[in-house]
Formats: sequence, C-alpha cells, structure tokens
Amino acid sequence: MNISTSWLREWINPNVTDEMLAEQLTMAGLEVDGIESVAPAFDNVVVGHVVSCEKHPDADKLNLCQVDIGESDNLQIICGASNVRADLKVIVATVGAKLPGGLKIKKAKLRGVESFGMICSESELGMSDSSEGISELDSDAPIGQDIREYLDLDDNIIELDITPNRGDCFSVLGVAREVSANYNKAFEMPKFEVDAQGASSISTSVSNAQACPKYLTRVIKDIDNTIKTPKWMADKLTRSGQQVHSPVVDITNYVLLELGQPMHAFDFSKINGAIEVRNAKAGEVIELLNETTVELNNDTLIIADDSVPLAIAGVMGGMGSSTQDDSTQILLESAFFEPVSIAGKARNYGLHTESSLRFERGVDFNITEVAMDRATQLIVDICGGEASNINTCVDESALPELAPITITQEKIQKILGFELEANWIEEKFTNLDFEISSKTDHSWTIIPPSFRFDIRIPADLIEELARLYGYDKLPVQKLSLDANINAVSESMVDKYDIAQGLVSRGYQEVITYSFVSEQYQDLIDPDAKKITLSNPISADMSTMRSSLWAGLLQTVESNQRRGHTNARFFEIGLCFNGVKADEQSQKIAGVITGNRHDDQWSSEVQALDFYDIKSDVESLLLLTTNVFTFKAAEHPALQKGQTAQILFNDQSVGWVGTLAPHVQKQLSLSKCYLFELDLASIQQSHVAKYQAFSVYQKATRDIALVVDEAIPVNDLIDSIQDLNQAYLVDVHLFDVYVGENIEQGKKSVALNLSYQSVEETLSDDQVNTQVSEVLALMQSKFFAVQR
Repeated sequence: MNISTSWLREWINPNVTDEMLAEQLTMAGLEVDGIESVAPAFDNVVVGHVVSCEKHPDADKLNLCQVDIGESDNLQIICGASNVRADLKVIVATVGAKLPGGLKIKKAKLRGVESFGMICSESELGMSDSSEGISELDSDAPIGQDIREYLDLDDNIIELDITPNRGDCFSVLGVAREVSANYNKAFEMPKFEVDAQGASSISTSVSNAQACPKYLTRVIKDIDNTIKTPKWMADKLTRSGQQVHSPVVDITNYVLLELGQPMHAFDFSKINGAIEVRNAKAGEVIELLNETTVELNNDTLIIADDSVPLAIAGVMGGMGSSTQDDSTQILLESAFFEPVSIAGKARNYGLHTESSLRFERGVDFNITEVAMDRATQLIVDICGGEASNINTCVDESALPELAPITITQEKIQKILGFELEANWIEEKFTNLDFEISSKTDHSWTIIPPSFRFDIRIPADLIEELARLYGYDKLPVQKLSLDANINAVSESMVDKYDIAQGLVSRGYQEVITYSFVSEQYQDLIDPDAKKITLSNPISADMSTMRSSLWAGLLQTVESNQRRGHTNARFFEIGLCFNGVKADEQSQKIAGVITGNRHDDQWSSEVQALDFYDIKSDVESLLLLTTNVFTFKAAEHPALQKGQTAQILFNDQSVGWVGTLAPHVQKQLSLSKCYLFELDLASIQQSHVAKYQAFSVYQKATRDIALVVDEAIPVNDLIDSIQDLNQAYLVDVHLFDVYVGENIEQGKKSVALNLSYQSVEETLSDDQVNTQVSEVLALMQSKFFAVQR
C-alpha cells in the first residue's frame, strides 16, 4: 500500500522527518519497503500566466510568449509546445533555475530573439516519465507561487508492506492511529455533516445475514458527474497508486483509501425494483467492470435487483449498473461483509481488487455509517445533488463479538521479560482505541476495537505493547526452560538407536502417508478392520493403514519406475486397527529388493534372499536381551514356505518373509522381502550389567546329528540352552546337510558347542561329560543319531 505523507499529516502530524516517521512505522510492525519523493529536487520554478502568445518571427514551430510570474515586468519566453496559448497558467523555470538531470536555465537567444526562462512539462521536472506538451495548471493557481508549494511536491510516498493480520492499516486512518500510539499524540475521529432530505426511494433486504450483517444504501439525486475531479483529490489518488476516473468513482476510491471502507456507487436509473443481498443462483452471469463476463457459483454473495445481479459483493460491481459521466442519480452502498464469506471469492474468478483485499482481512463494521456520510459529503460538495436518509439493514446478532480480554503485569513480565509501567500501558491502549473496561493495580480487562480482527487472546495484547515499546529496545534475557522431563528407564532401547541400527546395514528411512488406497489395504492386510475416510484427499488415500508395508511397497514401486532396483527402506510409524487410542500402535517395518551388493568386476552378482531380511531383523532383536523365536506361519501378503512369525513370550510381535507372488505381480514389483515389528516389543530390554571376562581358554566341540527334516534347528538349540549347563557359553549352527548317505526325510545338523569357566581351564573330561549330556538329550527328545 502506498500512502502520501502529506495526506497522513493532515490527520496527525508528529514533529519528525518523513524518513524518521517511516523508520518508526517499520519498528512498530508496519514494514516500510521504501520511501520516495513525489518529484526530484529543483528550485526557482514558479506558477506563471501566459499573457500573450504569438508566432516566432523566424520559426513556424516556436511561439513568443509574454509570461507574468508576479514580478514588475513580464518574462519573454520562447516555447515550442503545441498546447501553449494565451491566458494559460503554466509552470515557469526562471533564469538560474536548476532542473533534474543537471539542466540549468540560462538566458538564451533563439533565431535572434531572446528568451528568459522555460515553460516546463511534468517530465522535465521529473514528475512523470513522459508528457505531451507543457503542463496546464488550474485557472485559480496563484501567479508567482513556488511550484513545489503549489503542487505539494515536497511530499513523499511511503510504500508499506502490510501483513494479512493488519487489515485495519490499509487506510490513512489506520496508519494515523499507529502514528498516534507511537508518538503519544492525541487523535480524534473527524465528524462529517450531511444534510439528508427524506427517505430513500428504494427498498433493500439481506437474505444471508451471516455473510452480510450490515448493509447501508443512500440515494443521491441531481448530481453532475461531468465535472473534473478536484486536483487535491486527484493528486492523493494518483500518489496512492489509483487512477482518476469520474468524480463519483474517485470519491468512493478516496473514501476507501482514507477510511478503509470499500464502497460502490450504482447508477440508480439502471436498477430495476428492490435491492437484495443474496447468494447467486446457479447459471446466473454478470459482466463486471473489467469487461469480463463470469458465471456465478451458488456460494458467491451478490448484490442484485429484481432482474439481474448488479455486483459480486465485496469484490467488483457490474458493468450494467455502473456509474457513467451522464449519470445524474446514484445509489451509494456501504456494507460489512463477513471475511470468511468473501475470502477466496475474488481468486475464484481470477480477480484481485482493493475491495476484496480489505474485506478478506476484515473491515471495521462500525465505520460503515461514517464512510457513507463522508462519501455523501464529498459528492454533494463536488457534484452537487440531494441526499436521502440512509436505508439500513443490520443484524446485530451476526456482527462479530468483541469479547473482553484480561492481561496481568505478571503475564506481561513473563512473556516480555520485564515490567512495563501501568500508565504507559493504559496510554498505549487508549491511543489504539482499545477500551479499558476495568482494571486493578496489576491487571486490565481490554475490549479490542471493531477494526482489530487480530486481537483475540492475551498474547495478542502483549504483542501490541511489545511492538509499541520497540522490538529493538526489548532487553535481552537469558532463556529459561520450565520443563517437566519424564524419567526414562535405562532398559528402554531408544527409537533413534533402532533406526541407526538399520541405517548401518544400508537402509534408508522413509516417511509415507498414513492414508493408503483400498487396493493396497486389501492386498497387504485383507483381514484387518478397514477404516475408510469420509472425505479423503484422493481415491488413492481413502483408507487408514493397518500396516507400514503399503507405503514401503509404493516407495519401492516409485524407485523401480526410475531405474533404482537395489533398495533397502524402513519406516517407523503409527498403524491403525481402529480410531481409539488403544487401537493404534507404533510399528517398524522394512523392505529389501534387488542385489546384495552393487555390481563390481571382482565378484558375481548375488540376489537378496529370505535370510538377508531375517539377518536384519535379528540384528534389531539383538538390541534387546529378550528371547525371540521365529515360527513358520502363513500371511496373506507373504509367500507360503518363506514366511515366519516372530514371537515373544509366545505372543506374535511381527512378521518376516518374501512378498507373495500374486501381490508382486499385481503391483508389478520385482522380488521383495519384508519385515514388520511392534516397536514396543524391541524397545524393552534389561539394564546392562558388568561381567568379567574369563582369562581361561575356551573349549569347543562340534557335533553332527541326524534328525527328522521337519524338526526346526531352533528347537534343538533352545533345548540345549535349557539344560543350563554350568560351562556352556554358546551354541550355534554351522552346517545343514541333506543328500547322499542321509536317510530320506532326515537331515544332518552340525552344531558348535563352546565351554568356558571363569575359575579354571576345563579338562577334557569336564567338557566331554557336558557334551555327553547334550547328546543324551538330543537322542531322548528328538531321536537324534550322532554321525
């Protein structure tokens, strides 16, 4: 938003330079993007009156002018402008004047005739980029007056970058309030007198009071809209970035910039019947002032008469009812539209207007009457005419509620870090038009004004105090944290350590949506309780996941489309078997696909298999000291015969296996191996305890047993460990053989037994005795035969 400092100073005039004023506005939260003078520096330029204008005796395109600049003798000036003529008020640069660009005016002789000055155009004074001919001033311009004073060229334009929460500052009035509060200068709202005569001759109604709680109209008759907009108003409009149109349109734009209230003027003669504020009907169209025709949506609030829409409420008027130069009767509108009902409507139609900009951020609902009177006063003064009384439609219950907010010195000190003086606090709130409804020695109950839609909680009030005090003046305080840190058991395995364990094995962590497609849910976990969203983002995100595998497989699919065939991904996230808290659980899952190692010249390519993923899972389980077991089982998403259920205390805590061929085919994936675990099951461990290393030699024995092929090796190992032999420290499998010299339906299992004592070196007899005990157990329990 651009604002003229001279216009602002008509409302409030602190004794500081424009540059200092701009700096203070920035420090108060109204960021100034720039400040620029209306015209560059020049001097000795005055208002002149062309007394006579004759052709140059020796040049057809030059004119010999006698110009009165208020001195005893007229100046003889040669001018080549086509629009120069007698009895014209002009801008005259006298001899000795210094103009922009370094031009210095001197006495000159053109074709043998002397010239004592120059009649200037606006471009020659740096007031515009280009101009056609010399500048023509109003006939009442005082002869001899300095042109900088007459045209107010010492004015500066401040460009404000106003944040969306400060819609009240999109006006001279709003910025004036800020200046008042910053400089402690008294500020009073001016009163505008209107001589209204008789009731309005048109009826108005509002069918959607929630979107339009207040709607005012007034008829003004017998106006003259052909006259020229006064120069003082035109200058203020152009310096604020507005174009000059006709007087009535310019006046509504002027009131918008001055008071922040968007207004609209309809040609009264083009209105058919009564005015109604309503939602558009399906199929209704309107030609707007920008000469585009749009089809209206039924959620768009419009102004309409008995026949057609006249305007999109709060956005733009229609061409059919617009005010023209020959309009003699107008219907003036001033309204409050609820911000949410206007938000986004302009963008829906590809529009962005000064009106929608303000209504979307919130316009003061108590200034509609003031703006109506101000616009009426200006129209009658400039265009003449007779104004009716205001026709009012107000629904008080639909207007925004101004709820009181209480703040305390304790709260202020806690947030800002220091205490503010009570008198200073009250002075600032008063200057900002906040009402102090009650107060004590250490607290205030404040009612925010109707134009401050951003003030709703105590923190908002304290922010106002902070910015008026000056963000640059706030004392630096050491940060303090009043935190209640919960104790975490040493036996808890941190989620970060679990994730890093997989990262160290070549995995990459991914984060996927909690929403999956119904297709993925049915493929991965068809038996789970399906939780379907009533309003999904898209059809592919309509179901809450019960497993992390859906997101991981989508990630693999996306990578394979881009040529990345070797992948190791994992995710930690929430899964849903219901909407209640106890029906949701944190899980960790992983997927691997492709080759075990990247291609290289020194070795053959090796594809991943089931045991790679099982090894990764076992590395996670080793982070705890708990005993987990793998049990052959079936899962709808995993391949039969290559699937294991993971058990802890005989309770299922996860799965590991190969992706089922039918799922792999349907998703167009290569061979994939997956695991999934309840995160809580691998976070519970035991506190580590120190145990001295034995300094004595370890003794090892290898045994080979022939057992039924169906007996899991894990059962053999568990049974040996359950013997709780005094010196046994480890049992591990190192070979399984099926084939020649082994009976059909049997297998040979080779185990390594390690024995060690912390007190002595074990003798062969001690070791052999314990090995014999193991062999006896294997023979009696599993009918094993030693090879």
